[in-house]
Amino acid sequence: MPKPFTTIVPPSFKAASETYQYAPAVRIGDQILISGIIGADAEGRLPPDFRSQAENVFTTRELVDIKAKRIRPPHPAWTGVGVTQLGVPGALLEISAVAVARDQDVDT
Repeated sequence: MPKPFTTIVPPSFKAASETYQYAPAVRIGDQILISGIIGADAEGRLPPDFRSQAENVFTTRELVDIKAKRIRPPHPAWTGVGVTQLGVPGALLEISAVAVARDQDVDT
């Protein structure tokens, strides 16, 4: 029997989640699987430059919390893959992550 999961849809992702029919993240037990997050701002606009998109990705509340509270030395594995196009026109990067949470880490 498959493990049940809980979707995590922050308010700022609700419109995109409904439009594209996906959950920005799911929690299965103590694992949190974060979908590809692009560098759109809170209004869903993509800045034209890579640096601004990257800043938007890492100012997403959930990623900031994970990065600030949980990513410490020894640092986790990271992979960068170059592609010619992402699923959203104008997107220059996409971040995905897998995290392990304790009960107090994420409200579900």
